[in-house]
Amino acid sequence: MQRMSVEQHGFYGIWHPIENQAETENAVIVIGGSEGNENIPLNVGRMFAECGIPALGICYFNVPGLPTELIRVPIDPFEKAISWLKDRGYKKIFMYGISKGAELVLLCASLMPDINGVIALSPSHCIWGGMKGNRGMLTKKFTNISEFTYQGKDFPCMMAELKYGPVIGHLITQQQFNFKYMYEKPLEHFDEKSTIPVENINGDILFIYAKEDLSWPSGDSVFYMMNRLKTKNWTHQMEEICYEKASHILIPLSTSMVKMFKIERKYPKECLKSRMDAFDKTIEWVKTR
Repeated sequence: MQRMSVEQHGFYGIWHPIENQAETENAVIVIGGSEGNENIPLNVGRMFAECGIPALGICYFNVPGLPTELIRVPIDPFEKAISWLKDRGYKKIFMYGISKGAELVLLCASLMPDINGVIALSPSHCIWGGMKGNRGMLTKKFTNISEFTYQGKDFPCMMAELKYGPVIGHLITQQQFNFKYMYEKPLEHFDEKSTIPVENINGDILFIYAKEDLSWPSGDSVFYMMNRLKTKNWTHQMEEICYEKASHILIPLSTSMVKMFKIERKYPKECLKSRMDAFDKTIEWVKTR
């Protein structure tokens, strides 16, 4: 394992090589969601390497050299990360991300033709306003300022409707957290300018989501993107995997956060199986590209 810094390399990364680097010309960039920590880049990146796929885990905010909050986060460092991998002989580069990270990998791949494929878990089809705060969902506040920038320019974005009253109501009536409404209401007045132009992605896409995603409407987003790709006569392959017994959290890690959702408490073994199956299918998908 090797660590890279924004100051020295232009991006904040954790490199997970494999024992015999000559075995593959594929590598994957692994990023997490709105938690803004090393958990997914470090631990899921390591799991990719253990399965024979070199992985570069990247943190894109809340680390030295980058914004502390998910507001106006530059995506330009990913170009440096791509160049770093290409300089080491990797000819096919994939991106893997969940939630806000899935939104980000789709956005990066739509702008950076050297990305050869995307695995988007629990994704969004559009760019949202950024969030102030980085210490848990209930401390965050939505803004009308873009989450991401590229070459110094903000992206048009949607603004989520932040009202915590319904969250309390859902805790009482449903005994679980349900944030989906924050995004559904604004999407009734969807601004097409905020759309991620997925038809520009220069490679295949694997969409993975849970039927009962209560964090945001990822299933609707996948439907929108797949329909968009069809109408744009996109020439690459797209695939969707939907899990009935699963939550928004589809990473192959054990985390106490899954207990926020009733389905995870009711079907813990089945939900764990879904998370692990999603990762197994991801590994197979990357290796067959």
